[in-house]
Amino acid sequence: MNRENGDILWRDAICKEMKNVRIAFEEFEGDNSDLPSFYQKVNCHLIFDIKFGDNFRRKARMVAGGHMTSTPSSLTYSSVVSRDSVRIALTIAALNDIKVLACDIQNAYLTAPCREKIWIVAGPEFGPDAGKNMIVVRALYGLTTSGAAFRSFLAEHLHDMGYRPSRADPDVWLRPGIKEDGYKYWEMILCYVDDVLAISNNPEKALKGIQSKFKLKDDKMDVPDTYLGADLSEIDNEDGDICWAMSSDKYCQALVQNVEDVLSKKGFRLPSKCFTPLKHGYKPELDCTCELKADGLQWYQELIGSLRWAVEIGRVDILLETRCQRTLLCPEKAILNKCCTCLVTSKVTRN
Repeated sequence: MNRENGDILWRDAICKEMKNVRIAFEEFEGDNSDLPSFYQKVNCHLIFDIKFGDNFRRKARMVAGGHMTSTPSSLTYSSVVSRDSVRIALTIAALNDIKVLACDIQNAYLTAPCREKIWIVAGPEFGPDAGKNMIVVRALYGLTTSGAAFRSFLAEHLHDMGYRPSRADPDVWLRPGIKEDGYKYWEMILCYVDDVLAISNNPEKALKGIQSKFKLKDDKMDVPDTYLGADLSEIDNEDGDICWAMSSDKYCQALVQNVEDVLSKKGFRLPSKCFTPLKHGYKPELDCTCELKADGLQWYQELIGSLRWAVEIGRVDILLETRCQRTLLCPEKAILNKCCTCLVTSKVTRN
């Protein structure tokens, strides 16, 4: 790929990832037969992505084959803050004139110890260590326990900072606070994996408490403009009070652009005008077109997931249509009696 593009962007992405992820492995001195029997061997590989929202930055990620391990479900469950909790917290912030800052924990999973006993044989991406036996000591991406391991690790630190999880949402952490004028309120920290919101009269202090244990991406603490895929902004309401607004505009624009790009490669395009989700007179129960293959089924499921997320972050006007499209999936066979291009809209046309 680098030869075709005439650059070294993918090589740099691999080098950057391996520099960060190397702390997750410790070399095992000895033969693999010397490892305890309860250690499980897994394979690791690199996956690649292009960050369209970050100037087309190339991204490489070392992941483990978590499907190769046998792990009890009690070690894998990990919750995240709900969208409703975010909305409520931002409303409380506006009503009480409390500041909001956000940060992103860098290489979040790698900060937590690995909950499983696993080992790998280092591949060529390890450079001079290739071929060596390595014990995984950090919560490597791809392992089924990594999400829970990081959440537990972060929760311990928040507990040490004086925060306690709320009863309504365990990923909303509360701590008593007091303003300079004596006004009492609750400081809040909201966690969606490595995306953290701090709501406090002094949110910098709260995030610096997290920064003392974790490295923040680019060491940034900013007023959030996005969270959970939604656009956030401060606006003045009719009474002149500053409040928070949540929008799904950019998310929907990116979603439509992604669909258009996929369709263009297949020789299709979206219609310039579409007044209804399905064309007039269409009866899905009479549709006898061929069933989707695995790749088409996966794409359709991704589309439904994206639409559901768009609904949850603001586009409630397409809730009924999204629900109806979801029912086209066969609950027993998980197959679809419709071609993937028609599922985007019944009016998709050839170029």
